[in-house]
Amino acid sequence: MKQENGITLVTLVIGIVILLILAGIATTAGLDSIRTAKQTSMITELEMIQEKVNTIYEKRKLNQNDIAYYNSLGQDISVVNSNTISQILGQIPKEGYRYFSAQNLKQLDLDNISQDVIINFGTRDVVSITGIVIDNTTYYRLTDMPDYSGQKIEQVDKNNQSLTFDIEVNKVSNSWQMIIKNIVNPNQVYGGTLSYKLRESENWILLGETTHFEVTMPRFI
Repeated sequence: MKQENGITLVTLVIGIVILLILAGIATTAGLDSIRTAKQTSMITELEMIQEKVNTIYEKRKLNQNDIAYYNSLGQDISVVNSNTISQILGQIPKEGYRYFSAQNLKQLDLDNISQDVIINFGTRDVVSITGIVIDNTTYYRLTDMPDYSGQKIEQVDKNNQSLTFDIEVNKVSNSWQMIIKNIVNPNQVYGGTLSYKLRESENWILLGETTHFEVTMPRFI
């Protein structure tokens, strides 16, 4: 009987199936590696930004001129889509936050950053615009990530105790000067932002980190 040599059709099909399975495993592992590397890179970037913001926060406490300077950097938060802001901030008021694109972050001597963030220098809060996806959940802050053990997070403690203060009213020409005095803050917070509005108004006027302002109509106090 003549002996057949070579690869039979059945063997060839089995070989192709095995190769496809191996290719699928390699592709999945490769995608996981890329995803993990991206997560690590974005976390490292946020740590760099957070460390810089912590330093700026301490500088602002020592020099009042630094407060106005850093509040002028970046862009107004209104340039970001309002739905995006609501999603990443939740119930936190957006006053005091500034938008920093990757290009704007160079103003803080931060190069080679690939993501955009919003920053509140008064509370040291750094929030990623794009977020970092971990196990199908998007996280916008380092402290919100599961099992995060980084040591570069030094944000202001959160609590719900109310501060107390007095208002001194002085007549200045055709306006009234409001001076916030005798501020007693039971919280571990060393800075903040001042805003006010008329009773019939829906919009708050953000003044930044100051303790006085002027109005032409004193009836709302």
